[in-house]
Amino acid sequence: MSSRIGGNFFTAHYDWIVAGVAVVAFACAVVFFTGALEEDADAQTAAAVRRIESRKPDGSGVKPADMEWYARITKLAKAPLTMNPVNEKGGSFLASDRRVFCVKQECRAPIPPATKICPYCNEPQPEEQAPVAVLDADGDGLPDEWERKYGLSPSDAGDADADADGDGFTNAEEFAAGTNPTDRNDHPDYLDSIKIALPLKETVLPFFLQSYQKSPAGMRLDLFDPKKRNDYGTLGKSYLTLVGQDVGDTGFTVKSFEKKEKRVKVAGGGGAVKSVDVSYAVIVRKSDGKEIRLSITAQGKPRRVPIDVQARLLYERGETKEFLVVPGDTIDLNGTKYSIKAINRLSNGASVTFEHSTLGTTRTLQALES
Repeated sequence: MSSRIGGNFFTAHYDWIVAGVAVVAFACAVVFFTGALEEDADAQTAAAVRRIESRKPDGSGVKPADMEWYARITKLAKAPLTMNPVNEKGGSFLASDRRVFCVKQECRAPIPPATKICPYCNEPQPEEQAPVAVLDADGDGLPDEWERKYGLSPSDAGDADADADGDGFTNAEEFAAGTNPTDRNDHPDYLDSIKIALPLKETVLPFFLQSYQKSPAGMRLDLFDPKKRNDYGTLGKSYLTLVGQDVGDTGFTVKSFEKKEKRVKVAGGGGAVKSVDVSYAVIVRKSDGKEIRLSITAQGKPRRVPIDVQARLLYERGETKEFLVVPGDTIDLNGTKYSIKAINRLSNGASVTFEHSTLGTTRTLQALES
């Protein structure tokens, strides 16, 4: 009886029992999530960052960002750059300090004027001299003291362009050169006024050695001038000349002749050699006795044989004078003589070497093609 009553109770109240259990479970869930939400938010964030940083690269090849420039910009934002105050005694951001060059030619670094030892090459520097006041009453560029020393007038501006000693140089030029304006023998170098006109001129033998033949009277040379007309009026004249005879009316004489051969290897001949005619004659210019070596022409082709290299010199002092010279010539410049020692061709011009006839000193001038 009683068991049936109990069974009927659960059966009768089943819905209420299930609802009560559900309410209790919901209440427990609410309590759990409420406690979880009450955890420290900063702790959760830090834990998340640690988890992210602990992850290994996934092999995608993407490099992490370079934060160095970010750090620099952040530092400048906190402490920005400032401009130093302008030094009134020195330079500024608009104009640099005054500088002088180091006295050592190999250095020539710009350094402050008061520097005693160059910081670049350790060369001692001369002390800066205070400027000395120079009096020039007539304003002609010649100091009064210098004019009085040589008997010139400190009040006459015209004596700067005068030539007190007649050596061809004005008093102003003598002052600039540091020479005596009243001594004709003390003056700037006349060669400073010489210019070499380019190109150089060259004289050549008018003929070449075409062939030779032994005759009862001796070796007879066939000297051929391709630019001179022969007896028939055509270009090309031959001079059949024995050793010791004149070469027609050319002004040259055959002094000697030497028959000579040389053994040379044949190109691509596998060591084979051949004889080459290298015979030559010595030709003498009758006007000055100059000797020229004239080799036999290879394969009948004319060979240009230079005799003299001539230089045209322009003396530009006063009225321009012109000199056409060869080595050994002498020129006269206002009474001072210079001999021409050498004339040389350069890859980009020419040079002429002069010798002072009295002092014996030499000087070489050059002219370069523009």
